[in-house]
Amino acid sequence: MKAKKTFILVGFFMAMISCSEKKNSESGEIDLEGALAKAESRRKADPNASGGNTCLLAFQAKYNELLQEDDVLKVTGFSKEKLETEYSKALKNSEYHNYSFNFKNGRKRKSGIGKGLAMDDFVKVSGIKEMSLSNFENSFREVKDEEMQAVKDIVNDAVEGNSEEADVNEAARKAKEKGVGSETVKKVSGGVLDAIKNVSKGYRTVNDLGDAARWNIVTNELVVLQNGVIFNVLSEVNDDTEENKKVAVELAKIILNKCN
Repeated sequence: MKAKKTFILVGFFMAMISCSEKKNSESGEIDLEGALAKAESRRKADPNASGGNTCLLAFQAKYNELLQEDDVLKVTGFSKEKLETEYSKALKNSEYHNYSFNFKNGRKRKSGIGKGLAMDDFVKVSGIKEMSLSNFENSFREVKDEEMQAVKDIVNDAVEGNSEEADVNEAARKAKEKGVGSETVKKVSGGVLDAIKNVSKGYRTVNDLGDAARWNIVTNELVVLQNGVIFNVLSEVNDDTEENKKVAVELAKIILNKCN
């Protein structure tokens, strides 16, 4: 949990600095890469992390081979003529790449922002990385009120450079140098933390899939753990979250069959 808090806090400050500088994506990427690397090094220090599924890990650099067009077309029933694929490599570390299948089917949004507007149906595979079962169980669950309040308290300390984490204090110092005010950080971080908590309420256990699996009814995202490695399948092909879940589960089974 401590590593997660540090990652969130450093991310807040890096985001504020990036917006303030308004520099190109490459410079922002370097700062974010460093923050991610430090947070991940703490995560990997977990003695229970095995990373045993080397087959899955090998697909970090080739997501387009992990899930292919024929797989997605078969499961969704959509037409290839409506399909566009995109390989996102915004960050240098392939652990954060993703591969998406976008279908211009003309489905219209039924609620929320943009109601009535046409939207793409899509499937995305991402998030391959090492993770222990204990970290998985702790990460993909509803965040308790007291846990979230503890993080908010840490944000307030961090804004003043009083965090116990050197990485966070350094990020706060850089933010101040770039003219990012403490109230701005508090406002943004508070909104992001509230959003994280709302998303965390959406996790549901999926049985008989990998070593452990969770479906999120808010984000329409499935995360699966198999032998110390996780991957994510995002499915938005329907207005019904259960239909989205069915597609995600079937695609996850295809992936698992490649790397049992």
